[in-house]
Amino acid sequence: MPHPFLADYSLRMDTPRIRPAAAADALTIGRLLDQLGYPNDASEIPGRIERLHARPGTAVLVAEDESGELLGVVTVHLFDALHATEPAAWLTALVVEEKARGQGVGSALVARAEQWAIEHGAHRISLTSALHRERAHEFYKARDYEHTGVRLTKIFVKRSGSTKRGAGHAARRAGGKDAGNRSRG
Repeated sequence: MPHPFLADYSLRMDTPRIRPAAAADALTIGRLLDQLGYPNDASEIPGRIERLHARPGTAVLVAEDESGELLGVVTVHLFDALHATEPAAWLTALVVEEKARGQGVGSALVARAEQWAIEHGAHRISLTSALHRERAHEFYKARDYEHTGVRLTKIFVKRSGSTKRGAGHAARRAGGKDAGNRSRG
């Protein structure tokens, strides 16, 4: 039986079918991740899905319409912490196909990720979202997510493979922006 607060989500389209992601979803997931601002090589996606499904406490879920067209993807992870007995859940990616946004797909994916987390013992779920994603922030706030902290990131390896230590910090001190250290997510 779903948690009571999960029943409060009103969807503006027929509820999409939510299922575990499969290797066959790779091209669409790659395109979705690109829409989110994460350029990728779609040929790597099947291996990522396989590794995530093999990791205990992780779910990769996709939403599809009645014709089987993939509309969105969400990932959720559980992790144990020293300061709490129960696991915490972390929503690490959510993206909905541009043409399907505003139709309840994201709400359905988040509700299913929350339900999955509750079923696996989590008492809370968290996420990070880049500062420039103001619409996403409003989306989550409308679903009772609260701004409870700050995320800080340190990039070890740039996409080019270089490991310029301190370059981001020095550039910020000088007033410049280091593209490799901009918030993603």
